[in-house]
Amino acid sequence: MLNLLNGDGEGIGAPLTNHPDVDKISFTGSNRVGEAVMQAASARTASISLELGGKSPILVMEDADPAQAAGWVMAGIYFNAGQICSATSRLLVHESVAEALYAALAERMDALALGDPLAEGTDLGPLTSAKQRDAVQRYLDIAQQEGLTAVRDKRHRTLPEKGYFLAPTLYRDVPVESRLWQEEIFGPVLCGRSVASEAEAIQLANDSVYGLAATVISGDPERAKRIGRQLKAGSIWYNSEQLVLPETGWGGFKRSGIGRELGPWGLSAYLEVKHVIGPA
Repeated sequence: MLNLLNGDGEGIGAPLTNHPDVDKISFTGSNRVGEAVMQAASARTASISLELGGKSPILVMEDADPAQAAGWVMAGIYFNAGQICSATSRLLVHESVAEALYAALAERMDALALGDPLAEGTDLGPLTSAKQRDAVQRYLDIAQQEGLTAVRDKRHRTLPEKGYFLAPTLYRDVPVESRLWQEEIFGPVLCGRSVASEAEAIQLANDSVYGLAATVISGDPERAKRIGRQLKAGSIWYNSEQLVLPETGWGGFKRSGIGRELGPWGLSAYLEVKHVIGPA
Protein backbone atom coordinates (compact mmCIF):
# COMPACT_ATOMS: atom_id res chain seq x y z
CA MET A 1 0.00 0.00 0.00
CA LEU A 2 1.22 3.48 -0.86
CA ASN A 3 0.04 6.44 1.20
CA LEU A 4 1.02 9.99 0.29
CA LEU A 5 0.94 12.58 3.06
CA ASN A 6 1.53 16.15 1.94
CA GLY A 7 2.74 18.77 4.37
CA ASP A 8 5.71 20.46 5.94
CA GLY A 9 8.47 19.05 8.12
CA GLU A 10 6.86 19.97 11.40
CA GLY A 11 3.42 18.63 10.55
CA ILE A 12 4.36 15.51 8.56
CA GLY A 13 8.11 14.84 8.52
CA ALA A 14 8.81 14.99 12.23
CA PRO A 15 5.86 12.78 13.33
CA LEU A 16 6.74 10.13 10.75
CA THR A 17 10.44 10.21 11.66
CA ASN A 18 9.66 9.80 15.35
CA HIS A 19 6.83 7.27 15.09
CA PRO A 20 7.69 3.83 16.54
CA ASP A 21 5.72 2.03 13.81
CA VAL A 22 7.86 3.50 11.02
CA ASP A 23 10.66 0.96 10.62
CA LYS A 24 12.49 2.58 7.73
CA ILE A 25 13.14 6.24 6.93
CA SER A 26 14.35 7.35 3.50
CA PHE A 27 14.90 11.07 3.10
CA THR A 28 15.89 13.14 0.08
CA GLY A 29 16.63 16.81 0.63
CA SER A 30 19.03 19.29 2.15
CA ASN A 31 21.89 18.47 4.49
CA ARG A 32 20.38 20.64 7.22
CA VAL A 33 17.14 18.67 7.27
CA GLY A 34 18.94 15.38 6.69
CA GLU A 35 21.01 15.95 9.83
CA ALA A 36 17.81 16.57 11.79
CA VAL A 37 16.27 13.36 10.41
CA MET A 38 19.41 11.40 11.31
CA GLN A 39 19.39 12.80 14.84
CA ALA A 40 15.72 11.95 15.33
CA ALA A 41 16.18 8.44 13.95
CA SER A 42 19.16 7.81 16.23
CA ALA A 43 16.97 8.26 19.31
CA ARG A 44 15.20 4.99 18.47
CA THR A 45 17.92 3.40 16.30
CA ALA A 46 15.70 3.51 13.22
CA SER A 47 17.08 2.45 9.86
CA ILE A 48 17.71 5.42 7.55
CA SER A 49 18.79 6.24 4.02
CA LEU A 50 19.78 9.79 3.19
CA GLU A 51 20.17 11.35 -0.26
CA LEU A 52 21.47 14.84 0.43
CA GLY A 53 23.47 17.59 -1.22
CA GLY A 54 26.08 17.70 -3.93
CA LYS A 55 28.71 19.94 -5.48
CA SER A 56 29.54 17.70 -8.36
CA PRO A 57 32.51 18.23 -10.71
CA ILE A 58 32.67 17.94 -14.48
CA LEU A 59 36.16 17.34 -15.88
CA VAL A 60 37.04 18.38 -19.45
CA MET A 61 40.39 16.97 -20.51
CA GLU A 62 42.78 18.36 -23.13
CA ASP A 63 41.81 15.67 -25.68
CA ALA A 64 38.13 16.62 -25.57
CA ASP A 65 36.29 18.41 -28.40
CA PRO A 66 35.33 21.77 -26.81
CA ALA A 67 32.17 22.18 -28.88
CA GLN A 68 30.94 18.70 -27.97
CA ALA A 69 32.01 19.10 -24.35
CA ALA A 70 30.04 22.35 -24.10
CA GLY A 71 26.80 20.48 -24.74
CA TRP A 72 27.41 18.05 -21.89
CA VAL A 73 28.52 20.85 -19.57
CA MET A 74 25.33 22.79 -20.34
CA ALA A 75 23.12 19.77 -19.71
CA GLY A 76 24.83 19.08 -16.41
CA ILE A 77 24.15 22.49 -14.85
CA TYR A 78 21.34 24.33 -16.64
CA PHE A 79 18.83 21.47 -16.87
CA ASN A 80 15.92 22.34 -14.56
CA ALA A 81 17.63 25.69 -13.90
CA GLY A 82 20.32 23.90 -11.90
CA GLN A 83 17.82 22.63 -9.36
CA ILE A 84 19.02 19.03 -9.28
CA CYS A 85 21.14 17.44 -6.57
CA SER A 86 23.58 15.99 -9.11
CA ALA A 87 24.14 19.26 -11.00
CA THR A 88 27.77 19.35 -12.17
CA SER A 89 28.35 22.88 -10.89
CA ARG A 90 32.18 22.73 -10.66
CA LEU A 91 33.89 22.83 -14.06
CA LEU A 92 37.51 21.65 -14.20
CA VAL A 93 38.88 22.26 -17.70
CA HIS A 94 42.39 21.67 -18.98
CA GLU A 95 44.11 24.98 -19.65
CA SER A 96 44.86 24.07 -23.27
CA VAL A 97 41.14 23.95 -24.19
CA ALA A 98 39.77 26.40 -21.59
CA GLU A 99 39.40 29.41 -23.88
CA ALA A 100 37.70 27.39 -26.62
CA LEU A 101 35.34 25.81 -24.10
CA TYR A 102 34.38 29.10 -22.46
CA ALA A 103 33.69 30.59 -25.90
CA ALA A 104 31.49 27.62 -26.82
CA LEU A 105 29.64 27.83 -23.51
CA ALA A 106 29.04 31.55 -23.89
CA GLU A 107 27.57 30.99 -27.35
CA ARG A 108 25.27 28.24 -26.09
CA MET A 109 24.21 30.25 -23.04
CA ASP A 110 23.29 33.21 -25.25
CA ALA A 111 21.08 30.89 -27.28
CA LEU A 112 19.10 29.58 -24.30
CA ALA A 113 15.42 30.50 -24.48
CA LEU A 114 14.10 31.57 -21.07
CA GLY A 115 10.38 31.35 -20.38
CA ASP A 116 7.42 29.22 -19.38
CA PRO A 117 8.77 25.69 -18.74
CA LEU A 118 5.58 24.22 -20.22
CA ALA A 119 5.90 26.19 -23.46
CA GLU A 120 7.42 24.53 -26.50
CA GLY A 121 10.86 25.88 -27.24
CA THR A 122 11.74 26.93 -23.69
CA ASP A 123 15.24 25.88 -22.62
CA LEU A 124 15.42 27.39 -19.13
CA GLY A 125 12.57 27.97 -16.73
CA PRO A 126 12.34 29.88 -13.45
CA LEU A 127 13.44 28.92 -9.97
CA THR A 128 10.79 27.10 -7.96
CA SER A 129 9.96 29.94 -5.58
CA ALA A 130 10.85 33.46 -4.55
CA LYS A 131 12.66 31.98 -1.55
CA GLN A 132 14.88 29.84 -3.76
CA ARG A 133 15.54 32.68 -6.19
CA ASP A 134 16.60 34.90 -3.31
CA ALA A 135 18.84 32.15 -1.89
CA VAL A 136 20.66 31.84 -5.22
CA GLN A 137 20.82 35.61 -5.58
CA ARG A 138 22.72 35.78 -2.29
CA TYR A 139 25.47 33.68 -3.86
CA LEU A 140 25.56 36.02 -6.86
CA ASP A 141 25.98 38.90 -4.44
CA ILE A 142 28.87 37.04 -2.79
CA ALA A 143 30.44 36.54 -6.23
CA GLN A 144 30.31 40.27 -6.81
CA GLN A 145 31.88 40.92 -3.40
CA GLU A 146 34.64 38.42 -4.18
CA GLY A 147 35.27 40.00 -7.57
CA LEU A 148 34.68 36.80 -9.53
CA THR A 149 35.07 36.97 -13.29
CA ALA A 150 31.76 36.35 -15.06
CA VAL A 151 31.75 34.89 -18.55
CA ARG A 152 27.97 35.28 -18.56
CA ASP A 153 25.61 36.74 -15.94
CA LYS A 154 22.56 39.03 -15.64
CA ARG A 155 24.30 41.71 -17.69
CA HIS A 156 24.00 39.50 -20.75
CA ARG A 157 20.29 38.59 -20.46
CA THR A 158 16.84 40.15 -20.41
CA LEU A 159 14.71 38.11 -18.02
CA PRO A 160 11.01 37.34 -18.43
CA GLU A 161 8.81 39.64 -16.37
CA LYS A 162 6.73 36.80 -14.91
CA GLY A 163 8.38 34.10 -12.80
CA TYR A 164 11.28 33.72 -10.38
CA PHE A 165 13.98 33.90 -13.04
CA LEU A 166 17.72 34.29 -12.71
CA ALA A 167 20.09 34.57 -15.64
CA PRO A 168 22.22 31.52 -16.45
CA THR A 169 25.60 32.40 -14.95
CA LEU A 170 29.16 31.22 -15.55
CA TYR A 171 32.21 32.30 -13.57
CA ARG A 172 35.76 31.37 -14.54
CA ASP A 173 38.98 31.13 -12.52
CA VAL A 174 37.00 30.72 -9.29
CA PRO A 175 39.25 30.28 -6.21
CA VAL A 176 38.75 27.04 -4.32
CA GLU A 177 38.24 29.13 -1.17
CA SER A 178 35.15 30.81 -2.65
CA ARG A 179 31.82 29.85 -1.14
CA LEU A 180 30.50 29.51 -4.68
CA TRP A 181 33.08 26.78 -5.33
CA GLN A 182 32.47 24.95 -2.08
CA GLU A 183 28.74 25.21 -1.38
CA GLU A 184 25.69 23.80 -3.13
CA ILE A 185 23.84 26.69 -4.80
CA PHE A 186 20.93 24.80 -6.42
CA GLY A 187 20.53 27.24 -9.26
CA PRO A 188 21.82 28.02 -12.77
CA VAL A 189 25.33 28.94 -11.62
CA LEU A 190 28.47 27.27 -12.97
CA CYS A 191 31.94 27.85 -11.50
CA GLY A 192 35.01 27.01 -13.58
CA ARG A 193 38.73 26.54 -12.95
CA SER A 194 41.56 25.68 -15.31
CA VAL A 195 43.88 22.76 -14.51
CA ALA A 196 47.32 21.90 -15.85
CA SER A 197 47.15 18.12 -15.58
CA GLU A 198 44.97 15.09 -15.13
CA ALA A 199 46.27 14.63 -11.59
CA GLU A 200 45.31 18.19 -10.65
CA ALA A 201 41.82 17.70 -12.10
CA ILE A 202 41.27 14.54 -10.05
CA GLN A 203 42.63 16.15 -6.87
CA LEU A 204 40.36 19.19 -7.17
CA ALA A 205 37.37 17.09 -8.15
CA ASN A 206 37.72 15.04 -4.96
CA ASP A 207 38.43 18.09 -2.80
CA SER A 208 34.84 18.50 -1.60
CA VAL A 209 32.73 17.53 1.39
CA TYR A 210 30.27 16.05 -1.13
CA GLY A 211 30.51 12.99 -3.34
CA LEU A 212 27.25 12.48 -5.19
CA ALA A 213 28.12 12.55 -8.89
CA ALA A 214 30.73 13.51 -11.49
CA THR A 215 31.23 13.66 -15.25
CA VAL A 216 34.43 13.08 -17.24
CA ILE A 217 34.82 14.28 -20.83
CA SER A 218 37.73 12.97 -22.87
CA GLY A 219 38.48 12.02 -26.44
CA ASP A 220 39.67 8.65 -25.12
CA PRO A 221 36.81 6.65 -23.52
CA GLU A 222 39.23 4.33 -21.74
CA ARG A 223 41.00 7.29 -20.22
CA ALA A 224 37.67 8.76 -19.13
CA LYS A 225 36.74 5.51 -17.39
CA ARG A 226 40.12 5.31 -15.72
CA ILE A 227 39.73 8.83 -14.37
CA GLY A 228 36.20 8.02 -13.27
CA ARG A 229 37.43 5.14 -11.15
CA GLN A 230 39.58 7.61 -9.18
CA LEU A 231 36.73 10.00 -8.39
CA LYS A 232 34.92 9.80 -5.06
CA ALA A 233 31.31 9.88 -6.20
CA GLY A 234 28.36 7.53 -6.30
CA SER A 235 27.47 8.04 -9.98
CA ILE A 236 29.99 8.96 -12.66
CA TRP A 237 29.22 9.61 -16.31
CA TYR A 238 31.73 9.88 -19.12
CA ASN A 239 31.10 11.51 -22.49
CA SER A 240 27.42 11.57 -21.70
CA GLU A 241 24.56 13.51 -20.22
CA GLN A 242 23.30 12.46 -16.81
CA LEU A 243 21.47 9.18 -17.34
CA VAL A 244 20.01 7.59 -14.21
CA LEU A 245 18.93 3.99 -14.76
CA PRO A 246 16.48 2.32 -12.34
CA GLU A 247 18.59 -0.83 -12.19
CA THR A 248 21.65 1.08 -10.93
CA GLY A 249 22.18 2.41 -7.43
CA TRP A 250 21.76 6.10 -6.67
CA GLY A 251 23.43 7.87 -3.76
CA GLY A 252 26.70 9.40 -2.72
CA PHE A 253 29.78 9.44 -0.54
CA LYS A 254 30.72 11.77 2.31
CA ARG A 255 28.10 14.44 3.09
CA SER A 256 26.04 13.46 0.06
CA GLY A 257 24.28 10.81 2.09
CA ILE A 258 23.99 7.31 3.48
CA GLY A 259 22.96 4.23 1.52
CA ARG A 260 21.58 3.91 -2.00
CA GLU A 261 18.28 4.20 -3.80
CA LEU A 262 17.22 2.25 -6.90
CA GLY A 263 18.47 -1.13 -8.05
CA PRO A 264 18.97 -4.13 -5.76
CA TRP A 265 20.90 -1.91 -3.32
CA GLY A 266 17.90 0.37 -2.87
CA LEU A 267 15.55 -2.56 -2.33
CA SER A 268 17.88 -4.26 0.15
CA ALA A 269 17.82 -1.11 2.30
CA TYR A 270 14.21 -1.93 3.17
CA LEU A 271 14.96 -5.53 4.16
CA GLU A 272 16.38 -7.16 7.29
CA VAL A 273 18.22 -10.47 7.51
CA LYS A 274 16.80 -13.05 9.94
CA HIS A 275 18.09 -16.56 10.67
CA VAL A 276 16.00 -19.39 12.15
CA ILE A 277 18.37 -22.10 13.39
CA GLY A 278 17.60 -25.47 14.88
CA PRO A 279 19.16 -28.88 15.35
CA ALA A 280 20.71 -30.58 12.33
